[in-house]
Amino acid sequence: MIRDRRSRIRLLAALGLLTATLGLSGCFNPFSPRIAPALGFSKPAPVPSSASNLLRLFEWCYNNKSIAEYRELFTDDYRFVFSPLDSAGLEYKGTPWTREDELISTTHLFVGGSADQPPASSLHLTLDPNFYVFPDPNYLQWDPTGIWHKNIRTQIVLNIQTGDGSGIDISGAARFYLVRGDSAVIPQELLDRGFGHNPNRWYIRRLDDETAQGETGGFAARPTLGTSRFAPAPSASPNAARLAVPAAFGDPPLIVSWGYLKAYYRRLATTTTFRASSRPPTR
Repeated sequence: MIRDRRSRIRLLAALGLLTATLGLSGCFNPFSPRIAPALGFSKPAPVPSSASNLLRLFEWCYNNKSIAEYRELFTDDYRFVFSPLDSAGLEYKGTPWTREDELISTTHLFVGGSADQPPASSLHLTLDPNFYVFPDPNYLQWDPTGIWHKNIRTQIVLNIQTGDGSGIDISGAARFYLVRGDSAVIPQELLDRGFGHNPNRWYIRRLDDETAQGETGGFAARPTLGTSRFAPAPSASPNAARLAVPAAFGDPPLIVSWGYLKAYYRRLATTTTFRASSRPPTR
């Protein structure tokens, strides 16, 4: 009896010492779950080792607002092609939408550009659960089986909440043209980081937007936004449209094209640069 009591006392003393030691060292205390550190369950970024995995990484970047990984998705000759039905793409007919435009626009969407131009407060992008992968029709003559160049058309649903509580919904189709690393034009930025022409990595070389439905997809035809808010005055210079201060989105939910969204956030970046360069020098 006395031996059992002594053993119980030693056990309680040992447990008390262990608890105190863990508390002092800042480690997880198994006897006080309320102070255990929160566990992260975020899904790791997919590896773009195939055309399908590349689109999963693209989807992941949107849902995690991860601009660092997003910069690694596109070739140096990347082009975003606006729908012919989308008036948001009118100003890019002569000057195509490049990788630089893509990264500037998406950076403002993901992380914002200034105090008065905050990023989206939440983003959720959904692509098809399964992709049908075909050879790129632009390269059928020398890559008929699509070893290096592939084409995926997918439905997209993009839901956005802005900082002011407005909602933006985008849905429709998009066509991705994808290229394997050993046939891709790798941006110098990525070459400097050691990416190289890796056959086990894929890139997006072109994205065709098909979310515009008639003129409803373009900013010039949206009565809730007002065409005069983006259009230059009659006496303005040809670049005035890109320098015009964009108005806020309309009352939620606002349904626009993907091209409209990209052009809107690209214009925010131009406006920020224009404002900064227009400030008088400080003395």
